[in-house]
Amino acid sequence: MVSRRQIKQAIEILSNACEEDFIGLKNEIQDSINVARGLIKSTESKITALTKDQGKSQLFGFTSAYVRKLKHKHPDSVKNFVKNWCVKQTDWRYPWCYLCANDLKYVEHAVRSHLVYVCTNIFDDKKIKNYVLKSLSKTAESNPNMFRAKPLEFTGHIRDRYVPHNQIGTLISLDFVPYLSIEQIKNVIKSISDVLRPGGQALIHFSDGDGEEEWRSVVEHKITYVNQNIIENLADDVGLATNFYNIDNFYSFVVLTKSGVKTSIKDHLTRIEQI
Repeated sequence: MVSRRQIKQAIEILSNACEEDFIGLKNEIQDSINVARGLIKSTESKITALTKDQGKSQLFGFTSAYVRKLKHKHPDSVKNFVKNWCVKQTDWRYPWCYLCANDLKYVEHAVRSHLVYVCTNIFDDKKIKNYVLKSLSKTAESNPNMFRAKPLEFTGHIRDRYVPHNQIGTLISLDFVPYLSIEQIKNVIKSISDVLRPGGQALIHFSDGDGEEEWRSVVEHKITYVNQNIIENLADDVGLATNFYNIDNFYSFVVLTKSGVKTSIKDHLTRIEQI
């Protein structure tokens, strides 16, 4: 299956070739451009139907209960990418937040942060603590008492009473956004802007529906539709800068950055007791 991204690239290449005015090929190239544009247009009605309904994720059956049961096996390339990003970003001076829809994997990479909010509908503080102790050696650096379980709202909102706004230095979300509607994703990105402190960053996994494999999954109702342009526009609306990454031609990530310089008045660790 040819992806929308590939068709768009073909249109751009053919258009540039047309401008070179190769007389013998110009008409043939123009015909090819028209065919490619027709293919793009033929998918617009499908995309409109997929993105029009604000509750389409529920329409597809993508409820919180459905997503929590999914089992995702990430390739080593994704695991290494996420791990390397987290290790570079986390800092004990800044709280960390993890939007955990169905699995605690990667939460152990937050050990360098002093306080970690895990937004989840599956795990409580005790289960998170046991996971951390099992995943990491029991050292002062991996104190499980620094993890706090908070509700994960499928509306995409992150409430200030659960995660303090303008305080989070690093946020991560995997296997969550691909099952949300455009309206829910809009709420997620707005909430990320709310919780991040100036200079804070968020690593968000999404499925770019303009990619070949992602589009196939959209058509088969395995994920909901979104693309890089939509994510970029939603982020721009709330003042977040974007950097996009694609791993193995299937796993798409965006790093959202809040403007400003990340600073803290902390000069030493505060003792955290179990609650």
